[in-house]
Amino acid sequence: MKKRVLQFLPKRLFALMIAAVIVFSAAGCQPGGGEKNATLTPTPSTAPAATGCEVHILAIGKADAIFITVDGKTMLIDAGYPENADTVISYLRSQSVTKLDYVILTHGDRDHVGGMPAVLREFSVGQMLISPKKEKSDQYQEMISIIQSKSIPCVSPEVGTTYELGGATFQVLAPGPKALKEGSDNDASIAIRLVYGARSFLLMGDALSTTEKELVDSSYTIRSDVLKVGHHGKSDATNKKFLKAVQPKYAAICCGETVDGEDGFPANKVIELLTDFHVTTYRTDNDGTIIFRTDGTTLTCNCD
Repeated sequence: MKKRVLQFLPKRLFALMIAAVIVFSAAGCQPGGGEKNATLTPTPSTAPAATGCEVHILAIGKADAIFITVDGKTMLIDAGYPENADTVISYLRSQSVTKLDYVILTHGDRDHVGGMPAVLREFSVGQMLISPKKEKSDQYQEMISIIQSKSIPCVSPEVGTTYELGGATFQVLAPGPKALKEGSDNDASIAIRLVYGARSFLLMGDALSTTEKELVDSSYTIRSDVLKVGHHGKSDATNKKFLKAVQPKYAAICCGETVDGEDGFPANKVIELLTDFHVTTYRTDNDGTIIFRTDGTTLTCNCD
């Protein structure tokens, strides 16, 4: 394992927790997800866990799968291609996951939704968030069928809604109306900003420059310590004005070999721009799985 320390992290304290089990059910996916800027809480998981926040960006090639744990609560964002399903499930098991408090499908592209049906079969889920743009692919329809058969609470969240995850909050920032109007799957990506103490993460899915402009022009806070770069580092995202607004110290890019005829590597233009902004950049093709850890003050990164 390669370990890159961004700032020395003190020894973390471990505490046992007993979480109350709240059972509720809902079938299918509903629009909305609560009042704008409301804070929503899912059914809690029952496993005792350590305090702190970890963001694991899995190395599964040109595909997204991000596992987040905060004070024992858990979230998965996307699940890669169908062929990545076993890897994602094995990784979650290695992290002692038995239940996912939240699952987010940023959008319906195959490299994000492909492994999701298998994940939903394997783990119980407290709350599912999906993009309002529906898809007709086999993997997407299979996912919806499983959501309904397992009565997983599911919504297409309203932009501005804030959720709780342990001691963290995350706010849904996209897709906005202009991005949805563009019509592409990538433009419809859910983007969130996760905040734990003084540290923050902006996770962009495959959001493109249309979403970036909406965020820059909005009243939402987007400045963040860590940027998960949109659309695998392609040149249709991550522009100069957006980086100037976010001011990230660190960036992570999910990338790898060409799949389905689509180049899986980031554009030189984006890498050069990140360098110009003095952003320490990690890539899953070069660095493996990228794990950020924070106690709300300090921040470290391990690359496996």
